[in-house]
Amino acid sequence: MLKVVRLDERLVHGQVVNNWCSSEGITEIIVIDKNVVKDEIRKTFIEMAVPEGINILFCDVDEAIEIYEEESEYENLMIIFSNPFEILEFLEKGGKFNKVNIGGLPYKYGKKRISTAVYVNESEIEAFKKIAAKNVALDVRMLPSDKSVNILALLQSKEE
Repeated sequence: MLKVVRLDERLVHGQVVNNWCSSEGITEIIVIDKNVVKDEIRKTFIEMAVPEGINILFCDVDEAIEIYEEESEYENLMIIFSNPFEILEFLEKGGKFNKVNIGGLPYKYGKKRISTAVYVNESEIEAFKKIAAKNVALDVRMLPSDKSVNILALLQSKEE
C-alpha cells in the first residue's frame, strides 16, 4: 500500500524518515530522482540512513512508473522525491497518488521562505499549482505529529 509520498531535497535522512517509517509501518522506500540514480556514492550514503529492515530502490520517473503499483501491492511504500518537477512529471506520465508531504526545501539564492523548512522559487510555485490542479493535496509537515498545512495556503498568505 502506498503510505507516504514525500518531497524533501535531502531525500532519506535520519530522524525525520525514521519517524515517518515507524508511524506508517514502511517496509520499502522508492527514491525518485534522476540525478541520484546515476550517483553511486550518494546512493551509498542514502542507504546508510535507511532504517534496518526497510528496502530501498532508486529510480528515475520512468522506472518508477513501471514498478510503483506492483511494489505497493506487496509493501508499505514510501515514495520520496527531491523536487516538485519530478513529482509533476510522475503524475503527468500516469503515476497516481492524492497527497504529497512536503518536508524540506532549503534556502537557495532567489527562493523565498514560506515555512520553517520550505523555501521556494517561482518555477517551484508553478509546479506546486499544477500538482494541486491534479487534485493532489500538498501537505507541509516535517514530522507526522506536526500540524498539516496546505502549501497553497502558505503561498497565498505570503502574497498578501
